[in-house]
Amino acid sequence: METETIFRIILPLLMITFVAHRGYYVRKHGKEENTLKKREEGSVTKLAGILGIMGFISILVYAINPNLLAWASFALPLWLRWAGLGIALLRFALLQWAQNTLGKSWSDTPRMMKDQALITSGPYRFIRHPIYSAFLLIMGSTLLISANWLIGLSWIGMTVLEIASRIGFEESLMLEYFGDQYRDYMKSTGRLLPKLVQ
Repeated sequence: METETIFRIILPLLMITFVAHRGYYVRKHGKEENTLKKREEGSVTKLAGILGIMGFISILVYAINPNLLAWASFALPLWLRWAGLGIALLRFALLQWAQNTLGKSWSDTPRMMKDQALITSGPYRFIRHPIYSAFLLIMGSTLLISANWLIGLSWIGMTVLEIASRIGFEESLMLEYFGDQYRDYMKSTGRLLPKLVQ
């Protein structure tokens, strides 16, 4: 089997795995009962949704007939494309660790629930938003795996827009409800990467 064919199989499987993983947690913990306050979706979320649709369609086209997207392809060394898959798999491990650590405190919509605790264990000891960090690198890996800027930039653009909107709201919410406890936590952790100097 040709290497390009392998990537055309891997990329849709990666996205199916991502969607299935997210769907599992939405079904398990997605109930909005006990919500005190949640983010309202605005124009940024709608734009992110459009980019996500573009990303899904472009991956579908790439898997079925990549010649239709040849105009957006660019040359990448084979090792870098495989590294993209490695990055995605490592970030799936981070994503799962973070989801397990949050447990019932996880929500697909940024919100504050009754009796919600501030989670600072697991990957949250080092990063305030490890799930978003994982999302960025999983979606960013599509650029490397496909070697196609339309696919990669659609997913990266969607993820950056959505995460920037979510982080701003979530951190203001955490400061509102947890106050100095969250401020102290912010001093010792990085947003998306571990803080090197404390």
